[in-house]
Amino acid sequence: MPDMRIALTEKAIALLPPANEGQYKVRDSELKGFYLLVGKRQRTYMVQADLRRDGKRVSSIKVSVGDVVDLPLREAKTMAKAYLLEISRGRHPKAPEQMKEISGSNVTLRQAWERYVEGHLQRKGRAEDHVPWRGVDY
Repeated sequence: MPDMRIALTEKAIALLPPANEGQYKVRDSELKGFYLLVGKRQRTYMVQADLRRDGKRVSSIKVSVGDVVDLPLREAKTMAKAYLLEISRGRHPKAPEQMKEISGSNVTLRQAWERYVEGHLQRKGRAEDHVPWRGVDY
């Protein structure tokens, strides 16, 4: 079934047929970026928006808002608006607090590697043979 664009209402959602195979999207005509992902057995509210930095698209973010069975449409739209606001501010809405600010990260590859070695490899007690490039100065 091809993707559709309609005004999402509780009644319209109830009338949507399940997907024959795979999934299809039903985009909301009123709230840009908000859509319903319909599968064979499940229907999920979703949000999709572009993360931008300095006017340029950095990435596209898709976030699950909730299941149709568990979440009324009004609450789903309220949550979707909050998620879209976070994305417009340059933050991933479901990222841990210390990782929310994407645009403020000035970590070099060397610093990231050192954090990985200290935070993972050494913590796990890996042998020096498992720590490649140790002591190599570029």
